[in-house]
Amino acid sequence: MPQLAKAIAAGIRSIPDDVVRHRPAPETWSPLEYLGHLRESMAFHRWLIEKALAEDNPLIPMVDPDESVAQAGYRSADTDELIGQFGRRVQRLCELLTTLDDTANHRILTLDGRQITAALVARSAWHECHHHHGDIRRLGEL
Repeated sequence: MPQLAKAIAAGIRSIPDDVVRHRPAPETWSPLEYLGHLRESMAFHRWLIEKALAEDNPLIPMVDPDESVAQAGYRSADTDELIGQFGRRVQRLCELLTTLDDTANHRILTLDGRQITAALVARSAWHECHHHHGDIRRLGEL
């Protein structure tokens, strides 16, 4: 598993169980919900790239992450199981990324009305992990 994914897993494991499941405010996810979102996000980013490789400019509607997290019930999830799922999804995304050449990186898809490249989707996945790693660390310190 890449270093950032390992750091996220270690961060989650370092947070006491009552804190890792707690929302500090109704509109702020718990650390475990951030991890669940990342789990979903890694699979979504991989799927976007696969769609761009398989189809010419597929049209993809935007997904509402708040709704998805709420429906998934991550606050009651098994922490180790969720960490494992996240790690496997990161690994599968990384495996896909190692197969991309310049032609694949420039494949286009339209996400929520905006044309983007497969390379931008890959960068977005890394950004999601980096950004939410900071959220998880911050909430673990509250």
